[in-house]
Amino acid sequence: MNPETRRNRRNDRGLRFLLPFLTGLLLIALWYGIKALFNLHDYILPAPHQVLQAFAAESDTLLRATLMTFSGAFLGFLAAVILGAAMALLMVSFRYLRYSLYPFVIFMQMSPIIATAAIVVIIFDVGLQSVVMIAFLIGFFPIVASALQGLRSVPERHLELFKLYRSKPWQELFWLRVPYALPYFFTGAKIAATLAVIGSVTGEIFAGSTDGSGGLGFMIIVYKSELKISAIYAATLICCVLGFLFVSLVLYLRWICLRHWHDSLITAE
Repeated sequence: MNPETRRNRRNDRGLRFLLPFLTGLLLIALWYGIKALFNLHDYILPAPHQVLQAFAAESDTLLRATLMTFSGAFLGFLAAVILGAAMALLMVSFRYLRYSLYPFVIFMQMSPIIATAAIVVIIFDVGLQSVVMIAFLIGFFPIVASALQGLRSVPERHLELFKLYRSKPWQELFWLRVPYALPYFFTGAKIAATLAVIGSVTGEIFAGSTDGSGGLGFMIIVYKSELKISAIYAATLICCVLGFLFVSLVLYLRWICLRHWHDSLITAE
């Protein structure tokens, strides 16, 4: 790598941090500007400093709610990753199973999360188990679809080379198809990571709480009934941060797994 390329990449890394920071400041200024320009009441659009005050005033409650939402989202996401990858491997290994199940995988991705949440709560009752199940269902099918696409997208010339050397089916699966499918799998996992928090919060809104306390979704409903609008914004921002953390975890694992051989990561370093 020549010195100019290294210098350009160092500059790009700096810009990746500087530009989002400046954009954030611009958005905060725009927030204040919209509130002042349209003279919006605090019950409609609280100012950023009021949201920060709500963070401080409700810190204990929000922290407890965040931990509960994180638990539901993480457990559901983890189950979706493990079972989704296993299902994709089975479906690519047994074509009759793929023919039987793949249409339903696509079909279930079309199911509205609100309807799914209502059905899950009816079956599993309120509580963490319903939240985990909703987070699992919303992430499972995108992972299966993406991983299966990757497993079946191996170039024919690579498959012919493995056949030429008389490789066993398991060798073709784990030494060729799985590495080739990793970028697809991580794409599905990134989608599932985003949806996991959405599913967890939606589940909490529907499942509520058995002991009067719950996750961020439950607290949003409580704050709405108490007209604590700034606290609603605070809880919503925490949901966004949780989603960002989940996606960041997936991207970090993707970087670890692909950085030494996949073009998209090698050229980005």
